[in-house]
Amino acid sequence: MSSSEAAARRTIASVAALERSVRALDDAGLRGRTAEFRERIAGGERLDALLPEAFAVVREAALRVLGKFPYENQLLAGLVMHRGGIAAMKTGEGKSLTATLPLYLNALSGRGAIFVTVNAYLARRDAEEFRPLFEFLGLSLAAGVPEPGDDDFSTAEKQRIYAADVVYSTSDKLGFDYLLENLVGTGEEKYLRPFNYVLIDEADAVLLDLAQMPLVISGSPRVQSNLYPLAAEFAATLREGADYEVDEASGTATLTEDGIAAASRYFHVDNLFAPGLFQLNRHVSLALRARTGFEPLRDYMVMNDQLVLLSSVTGRLLEGNKLQGGLHQAIEAREGLATTTENRAMASVTYQNLFRMFAKMSGMTGTARGAEKELLRSYGTEVVEIPTHRPVIRVDEPDIVVASADEKLRLVMDHLEEMRRTRRPILVTTASVSSSMEISRLLLERGIEHNLLTALSEAKEAEMVAEAGRVGAITVATLIAGRGTDIKLDEESRALGGLVIIATEKLPNRRVEGQVRGRAGRQGDPGSSRFYASLEDEVFVRFGSVPQERVRGRAWRERTMHRLLNRAQLASEERASGARTLSRDFDVAMARQRDLVYAMRDRILTGPPYTAQELRGIASGVIAEAVRAEEWETPGKLMRYVFDTLAYRLPDDFDRLDRGDRRRVHEYLLGIFARSVRGTEEGLGDPELFGRFQRLVFLKAIDAAWIEQVDFLEQLKTVVQDRNMAQHRVEYEYRREAYFAFEEMKRRIERDAVRLLSLSRIERGADGGLVVQFA
Repeated sequence: MSSSEAAARRTIASVAALERSVRALDDAGLRGRTAEFRERIAGGERLDALLPEAFAVVREAALRVLGKFPYENQLLAGLVMHRGGIAAMKTGEGKSLTATLPLYLNALSGRGAIFVTVNAYLARRDAEEFRPLFEFLGLSLAAGVPEPGDDDFSTAEKQRIYAADVVYSTSDKLGFDYLLENLVGTGEEKYLRPFNYVLIDEADAVLLDLAQMPLVISGSPRVQSNLYPLAAEFAATLREGADYEVDEASGTATLTEDGIAAASRYFHVDNLFAPGLFQLNRHVSLALRARTGFEPLRDYMVMNDQLVLLSSVTGRLLEGNKLQGGLHQAIEAREGLATTTENRAMASVTYQNLFRMFAKMSGMTGTARGAEKELLRSYGTEVVEIPTHRPVIRVDEPDIVVASADEKLRLVMDHLEEMRRTRRPILVTTASVSSSMEISRLLLERGIEHNLLTALSEAKEAEMVAEAGRVGAITVATLIAGRGTDIKLDEESRALGGLVIIATEKLPNRRVEGQVRGRAGRQGDPGSSRFYASLEDEVFVRFGSVPQERVRGRAWRERTMHRLLNRAQLASEERASGARTLSRDFDVAMARQRDLVYAMRDRILTGPPYTAQELRGIASGVIAEAVRAEEWETPGKLMRYVFDTLAYRLPDDFDRLDRGDRRRVHEYLLGIFARSVRGTEEGLGDPELFGRFQRLVFLKAIDAAWIEQVDFLEQLKTVVQDRNMAQHRVEYEYRREAYFAFEEMKRRIERDAVRLLSLSRIERGADGGLVVQFA
């Protein structure tokens, strides 16, 4: 036993030793410990020193309020999470209850604790379940996700939510709230406290599987293109192998010489790749990607004549999410839908950087095995395997691997029929909605009653999964549908041998396979799992070392197929890890720039207005740059600069200015700026009003420039990845281009601020408020 393990066991023993004395307290005395703990923290006592007592108090309160008493393995997991680690707990070991231990302890500081998961339904459910516990102990709790169909919370509601001691939310809601707060126009509209402690449920899904997909807020639409439907019609005429080829490993499709010739004929152009035809070339490429890289009921669904994305991680609907760079519109055109507006990216953050902003990040999951090194390397977070409360007696049978998908499906149905006769409950897991629907169709043809879980309702999904342990029940679902909801067996099912897991496909990584197997055998229950796979499964099509044309029509030894599929799965994991690393490298540049810009905004929102001397310094730099860059050999050119940047009227002595003396020109223009700003300030007659005007001007300048920068950086990712084919270092290219763009953005902010300060008109509205007409 290591010294750290021995120390952890001593801590857990300390918690257990307090059980009798804490139980002797009445309710008022138990509740009063919270105030006592807070006083001790205010006096300088560290949370680590309070941990045994705090955990003992939560443990006893949970028993009185919820009728649940955390086991020692849950105490160990709570200790790991308090210390900033990820607790690897098997399915059914009570992760939700365990989370209350570190959440309570870290909320005692008064700086807040946030619990996030990937599922809005579970966030609301857990908030309601544990609200009585936290309120009994004198802490406030808020759910940070609105009810389905409700509008987002108002600013006042968000301020109340994030002021709570404990907040239950989702990873995407927290991320979007962070981005939206940094678009507000006044300090009174801010609602987030400095990030203190976060506990991430299903940490591997959030920190790894979702890590390379940035959260993006879009706005300011681009000019709408009418090329999407035309390009989709052209792509539908192309033949794979003749007009285009697909790289199965990367999933990318490229036109062949015949395809390029076909495009030239179809669009009546001489050269599809001519510089003037960039937009046409782009739309053809998008249409080809939409047709070859995205499948209905796997990647998206069409609902009410709208395209709704499906999560590749959870299989659930991603309502409100859109693919960037025109790809969403290309898929809409493929499906014959009205194309929605293609918007610019206004703000963006990845989960990798969002959760690094917290003073302490921790997590829990049932499927971290195999990802420990990447989590440690990427986040500095250690994964600790937590022993189960009862031994796992589930039987994990060897994989069944065959050559063809048809043969695999036949074997799946035969096994299902065999297990059905035992009356044990059966959970059939698939890799996509389309696969689930195919299994459901085959069951209906055989007259077999079953439940089909699609991606349409998280609440209904959780209810159906909870019922999947009844004797004779058959449930068909995507691979992690209902994740976070235990499948509880009835007594007859337990006596018959427990839940049967039948997985119909080899998955992109072993972690998710572990999650699928873990649906059975919770808390020492009996159960079994078996995976079926074929050399036509998607993981082998994309990452296998044998092309599909060589797979068909050849006899394969079972050992060889196992080896080939395992290699493909490892290749898939390595590719995904590489993509996450590249995404992290990209976001390093974005994160630094975002921090600087948001700090600028905070300085404007919460700091004092700039002094006249500070404004003069900003204008001096802007004008000096213009003087160096411009050739003002004629009065007309200099006059145009004054009218566009500094004033609507020329000074009386303008014609006497020596335009050849750059120093004199600089001082002359600086004087025009100073008079324009002084005139505005005197016209307002109130320093506070002028300060508000300043704030509006600088926020407008910052936001306009930052929106352009974020959109440029999102587009740059695609551009530099194309350069990878030319042996350039992608991350270096991205950072270099991003740096130059950021330096130009800073200059633009100052130029726009000077122009807006000088030329904007201010009037009083009918209600007496200020109305600013920006230049």
